[in-house]
Amino acid sequence: MMSLYAAVLSQPQALIGSVRTLCGDVSNAENLILSDTQRLFVSARHGVYELHKSSHGTCERKLIPVVVDGIPGNCMMNGITAHGQYLYLACAHVHQSDNPLVRAVLNDVNDVEQTTKGLLQLYMAAFTFRVESWIVRCDLTKTPLAFTDPVARLPGDVATIGRRAANLTDTVLANGLTIDASGDFLYVANSAPGFAAGIYRVPSNPGKHSSPAMLWCRPPGCRPNGLKIKGDILYYTGNGTAAAVLGGVAINADGSAGDPQVIDTASLQIFDDFVTVEQGFLVAQFSDSMGLKTGSLRFVSRGGRQIGTLKRQEICKPCALAVAREDGALFTAGDVLIVDKHQGRVMVFTPDASWRDGLRANPV
Repeated sequence: MMSLYAAVLSQPQALIGSVRTLCGDVSNAENLILSDTQRLFVSARHGVYELHKSSHGTCERKLIPVVVDGIPGNCMMNGITAHGQYLYLACAHVHQSDNPLVRAVLNDVNDVEQTTKGLLQLYMAAFTFRVESWIVRCDLTKTPLAFTDPVARLPGDVATIGRRAANLTDTVLANGLTIDASGDFLYVANSAPGFAAGIYRVPSNPGKHSSPAMLWCRPPGCRPNGLKIKGDILYYTGNGTAAAVLGGVAINADGSAGDPQVIDTASLQIFDDFVTVEQGFLVAQFSDSMGLKTGSLRFVSRGGRQIGTLKRQEICKPCALAVAREDGALFTAGDVLIVDKHQGRVMVFTPDASWRDGLRANPV
């Protein structure tokens, strides 16, 4: 791994290593998470899957259904996160008009592939119609697995700073999802267009905490997307008209948000998920803003310098990342797990020894 000093004086280097498909045929794959015990979960069109190794040595998917009353069957399954024995899911639904002309133009955006074209359709609909979201929870110690516990309904459970109930016409398109080290609070990226975009703070167990769900921070100039917490900083990716953004917000001692700080930007690009690694951040650069180019992985130092990039024919539209801390049945410690939305599959990038230390998983 080259030194950061050398990286500052040079162009980003190509990340070297092998790429293989771990699991294919995951329609509209969106996000993935490794639990504390290295169980691997991925969200997709039809729900959340746990990925296992079959008796034949191949990847096997096992669907975890959502069985919470009141959540539409075609809810978009987006961010997932895990803490202890619980797995959390953020899903969103656009309440579209039944007007046949609208249906002809937009179809049902809750079922569109979240490609660049699909996202444009989704944002067009979200400007016009109400978008509602839910956070639900699955107990990983129970069999069979299912999301049975409602955690929050957004914006219905959101209170403003003045403790007034949120306007039920507000739009919350829940996307990225993360949880703090204590497991007490979830942070949800609202990627809705316009002034609704922001990051929400939600108690992970409403029965335990009296604090309401609330709008926590509005990072300027972007719609938040991916979220991760490391120490007392919440890092985020977001996308604006002119550029994609990687930034961070301090979580103050009283739980409030500090001032957002920009770490890195990329003109006319789209950032999706990311992961914190030993020497900085590995970002899924989904595509350019027009959706014309293939995506890549962007390796950024803590100071915001791009020091490496992974562009491979096998990687088209990367949208979520995780780094294995320990060996598992389907991967080894240090492997980078990648969700590719265009290919509908989960892949594994095994870094060359020269990059492995720098891309090692960073403890929370």
